[in-house]
Amino acid sequence: MTFTEAALEVLEREGRAMHAREIADRAVAWGLLSHVGKTPVQTMSARISTVVAKGPDKSPFVRVRPGVFALAKWKGEPPGPKAPPPPPKESKPAPAPTAAQEPTEQAEPTQKKRKRRRRKKRSDSGEAAGASPQPEKKAQKPTPKQAAKKAATPKQEAKSKTEQKPKQKPKQKQKPADSGRPTKTVVGSAPVDVAEATVEILRKHTAPLAPEALAKAIGWKGERAILMLDALLTAEGLDRELRGLRPRFVRHRSGWALAEREVSSEIVELERQVSDAADRLSQLAERQIQRRLRSLPLKALVRVVVMYLRRQGFDSMTPVDRGNGDEFHLSVLDRRGGGQFRTAVVVRRDPANKPVTDRAVSDLRGALHHYGSMSALIVTTGTFADQAREEGEVSNLAPVALVDGETLARELARVSIGVRVRRVGLPAFDEAFFSALGA
Repeated sequence: MTFTEAALEVLEREGRAMHAREIADRAVAWGLLSHVGKTPVQTMSARISTVVAKGPDKSPFVRVRPGVFALAKWKGEPPGPKAPPPPPKESKPAPAPTAAQEPTEQAEPTQKKRKRRRRKKRSDSGEAAGASPQPEKKAQKPTPKQAAKKAATPKQEAKSKTEQKPKQKPKQKQKPADSGRPTKTVVGSAPVDVAEATVEILRKHTAPLAPEALAKAIGWKGERAILMLDALLTAEGLDRELRGLRPRFVRHRSGWALAEREVSSEIVELERQVSDAADRLSQLAERQIQRRLRSLPLKALVRVVVMYLRRQGFDSMTPVDRGNGDEFHLSVLDRRGGGQFRTAVVVRRDPANKPVTDRAVSDLRGALHHYGSMSALIVTTGTFADQAREEGEVSNLAPVALVDGETLARELARVSIGVRVRRVGLPAFDEAFFSALGA
């Protein structure tokens, strides 16, 4: 399945709105994708967002909130998860015939046929040599003892074969010793975000939960796992505060608790409304940016992309004389993560109704030597076909990153290009402060 088909299948099975990360995890765990790629989460988010951008009349998906999608046919009322299909029944081997069921008279016709063939061969050889044919001898009927012996022969041969090759019991996999090093948080068969799993666990407990018990409920063991859990929940709270949101968890002396239970429901509801309004404003700003990008001339579009690349850590940019009038080619030096390697960049102006095909991706990959690069990036004001995205993620080939108009608008808003961030001071009760005092 493609990413779009897999997303439809996952949402149909789950029957609820899901984050793109969770949809991708389910699709990978259930083996729905014909090609996974290196970044299935980003690809899944981009595919669904591309379909949603086509409009409510043409898209089977609807965006509930940033990164969370549902099916449009639900009309805001998810039906709930469907019952999983029953496992296929294992075919039982037919029982071996017992001694009472085994035929005892089958050996006799077989022996008669063999004797007739032998007599025929002898007669043919005798006629060829000029010898006189001898009268055929009548086949003697075997005695009851001989018939019983012949009937028992196949069973004894089968028994001897089974004795020669005894059935080997499958080796049981030994569980590795617990090193206390957390690798994945698994709920069912798909990895789940630690913060989301913590929310589900804490909602089942009214009192704060100790870190040891919380780590055990998630599926982690060992002192290192507890330390990692504390660090992740603390970092998640700081990240939300930087985004102007209330932390979801509060650390008490007795353990972790949900912050929403420490304040009045009215405060929680007002903050949720403010957060939803901010998300709505962000979406409207991104749509406006995307609309204006499509109307910009190529020169202005190149200036915007160059500013974005510099914010991302690219520099030493040089133009490359390739492409047509609606394209601009350049080579940039990627210094992100301390590296220093060149990347080919192609800036395109494409209409929304004509997606970039896989041919453009493969042609750019084949021409990387003209840029002195080992990787490439295509930025367009339009969209990419599914085959183009799959071509860009082919393993064992030079990677080609794809940024469509919707992604570019979202990234520009994130780095404050084309938008002005207005900050509004919102007083919020700090439960963590009083918890630290022991009150």
